[in-house]
Amino acid sequence: MGFSTRTLFLTVTLTLIAFLASSSFTVDAQSNVADVLQKKITSLQTKAVKNKGVIELDSLAFDEVMAKPRNYSMAILFTAIGPEYQCVPCLNFDPEFKLVASGWSKLPDKTKMFFGSLDFKVGQAVFQKFGMNSAPSVLFFPPSDSISSNPLSDRYDFSRNGFTAESFANWVNARAGTDIKVRRPIDIVALAAKVLGVFALIGTIYLIYTKAGKLSSSKYLWSALSMFTIFIMISGHMWNQIRNPPYTIQGRDGRPGFIAQGFQNQFGLETQIIAVLYAILTGSVISLIGVVPKIENPTMQRMAVWVSMGLFAFMFSVLIQIFRVKNPSYPFTLMFNVCKLMNPTRSVKTAAAATRKLDQLPLESVSVYVVRHGLREVGMESEKVAKNPVLNKKQIKQRILFARKYQE
Repeated sequence: MGFSTRTLFLTVTLTLIAFLASSSFTVDAQSNVADVLQKKITSLQTKAVKNKGVIELDSLAFDEVMAKPRNYSMAILFTAIGPEYQCVPCLNFDPEFKLVASGWSKLPDKTKMFFGSLDFKVGQAVFQKFGMNSAPSVLFFPPSDSISSNPLSDRYDFSRNGFTAESFANWVNARAGTDIKVRRPIDIVALAAKVLGVFALIGTIYLIYTKAGKLSSSKYLWSALSMFTIFIMISGHMWNQIRNPPYTIQGRDGRPGFIAQGFQNQFGLETQIIAVLYAILTGSVISLIGVVPKIENPTMQRMAVWVSMGLFAFMFSVLIQIFRVKNPSYPFTLMFNVCKLMNPTRSVKTAAAATRKLDQLPLESVSVYVVRHGLREVGMESEKVAKNPVLNKKQIKQRILFARKYQE
């Protein structure tokens, strides 16, 4: 009996000690996890504050912030900003992403959501891990308390949601449960245009109210309104209203682009440039027709003629150059040519000599224009000129112009 009592007492004591030890170990483990999470969050907050809400990552930093357990969400932009990658969509979306990330500082709880950016130049291993072969791409990583090799993620669909900060902010808010507001900086130019527009409208209303009779029958007023409407419409304003294109974007070299390549694309600023060009061209013609004949001084009249004609020729040359940007294969110019010449124009005695010169140039970077004596241009590939013996015999007295294709 005594032995059984001592055995029972010893068993209970050991069980109690084991329970207390396991409880203490669990509390210590939970305390350690809490300390690790607190250090991670503090580090993330410090980095986010320094860079307006965006945490710059590399492969090692990505693994650290994604290490589990993790009680915060991450929206990470996978991008390729370097000029060597020539990723125009990356350059376009980068300011929109930063605009949304800047709203992080306005969140009441800055410990539940963070924004990160991982460039391909410093994160190739992560790109390979997720099988990414294009950029930009945004993945949303929700909180997780489990330990696993690959975190769960949700990908932002650019083709459906677009590249605007507002659409991206709505996507993040729906997944993180946040309320990030997009606050775009004030566009001084647009604000000034609106203010001037308001004053112009007030002035127009005043003139109509005081001189309604004369204005309603004024041919100058209706001519100006008609031409203004024509300039706006033929420059692509209605297309802008339907498609809502960007006002301008950064080019591959980081500089802003004003003219979009191709006939199916254009920028908002592009339509304004075209409208101004058409207005100047029209003004120069009106000056020749309506203003110059009324000048009584012969010298001044002659000078006005030359100025008007020179302005027309110059602006029309600019218009042609813009068309060449839209269609680089267009060969004609008026006053100047922005194309980069491979070689200057040279007269050659035989087509055989021309083909020898062609052989010295890379075929993929050469456009050949055979200029006939009748000033008619026939575009030909360099291989056809070099390999066609009939052409070599018949085109003895032709001139060959070598020009590198203008690369935008």
